[in-house]
Amino acid sequence: MFHPDEEHLAILKQGVEVWNKWRDENPDIIPDLSNVYLKDTDLTGANLKKAFLMNANLWTVNLSQADLSHAYLAGACLYETKLSKANISKADLSHVDMIAIDLTGANLSNANLSGSTANFEHPDPVNFNKANLNHANFSYAELSWTNFSDADLSDSNFEETDLSCANFSNANLSNANLHLAKLIRTNFHNAILTGACIKDSHINCETNLDGVISEYVYIGLEGGYFNYSKTERRPINGNFEPGEFASLYKKIIETTDLILSKTFERNNNFNKPEKNIDVDNTFNNQGFPFRSDRKIHTWERLRFRSKTEIKIAEALDRTGVLFVPNSLARLTTAKGRENKEADFLICYNGKWGVLEVDGPFHIPKRRVEEQERERIFKKNGIKVVERFDSERCYNNPDEVVQEFFKMIDIGYS
Repeated sequence: MFHPDEEHLAILKQGVEVWNKWRDENPDIIPDLSNVYLKDTDLTGANLKKAFLMNANLWTVNLSQADLSHAYLAGACLYETKLSKANISKADLSHVDMIAIDLTGANLSNANLSGSTANFEHPDPVNFNKANLNHANFSYAELSWTNFSDADLSDSNFEETDLSCANFSNANLSNANLHLAKLIRTNFHNAILTGACIKDSHINCETNLDGVISEYVYIGLEGGYFNYSKTERRPINGNFEPGEFASLYKKIIETTDLILSKTFERNNNFNKPEKNIDVDNTFNNQGFPFRSDRKIHTWERLRFRSKTEIKIAEALDRTGVLFVPNSLARLTTAKGRENKEADFLICYNGKWGVLEVDGPFHIPKRRVEEQERERIFKKNGIKVVERFDSERCYNNPDEVVQEFFKMIDIGYS
């Protein structure tokens, strides 16, 4: 566990004026405020450029007009944090909990928000109104109900991001990557989508495309997961007429909804369930919802929530071990017998362990639930339950798997 530098923290506690003077006099010192607790602190206009704020608790902290450019805030908790007009360009905010924070007018150009989470159950949505977010990375993020109105999101990456019910009215999404983004009931009123990649994005009849400005879009993607290029321009030549893109997309939605409706009706009239047997067509033993509005990734006829989980499955497959991915297990809990899901239940040399891939949905409440599930698996005889960062799992899956095997050997020794 990293701890904040006590000298740096002591200077910060003397106030923004003293802190900024110290930063000006010591430009080569990089402040280390990792895991710092600053609840309710007023840091308006603070110079936190390049500062380490990893896993910092910034609940209700006022960082309006602060300079957080190039800062490292991975894993920080930003509950009701005020960041209006702050400079957060090129900062690392990956896996940040953004609960009811205010980023009105903030500059987040080239910032990394991969895997960040907005608590959509909170009455106050995350507010990016009029923010500069060009080239920002939101891949894997959970941003339902988030307000992006009037924001500059040009060239931003929303790959596999949940943007259900988000507000993009009057936003600039030119050249944005919306590959596999969830856009159910999302508001794009008067938004600019020229040059955006919409490959496999999920929309429905409640997605608002009124007034969308789009001269052309892309429906293909090539290259690696983090280094991609857009392909298959539509229209192939020339541009859409004003309103043509929205009109075409609405026709596609209507056709898709009709096909899904008829398929559902046909399936429900086929092989009626026996009496007293509950049939729920939304789940199978893998615990996956059969939903038309969310992308399910498949590999070897198995279902996964992300390409990252498939990377781990492939790495496990290369080792030849027995593993069970994303399946419900029947366990004894304090409430009695219940179903609990493990990302990967693995048998290595006759010893069992659970490998979890940390995804984007890690608000404090969710993490408490995960820890309780981990305890339940251990009480039921699974001695090793370990979590690994999703980005590391994607980039170095074999390394993650080998490290996990070593943990199993140690855990059962």
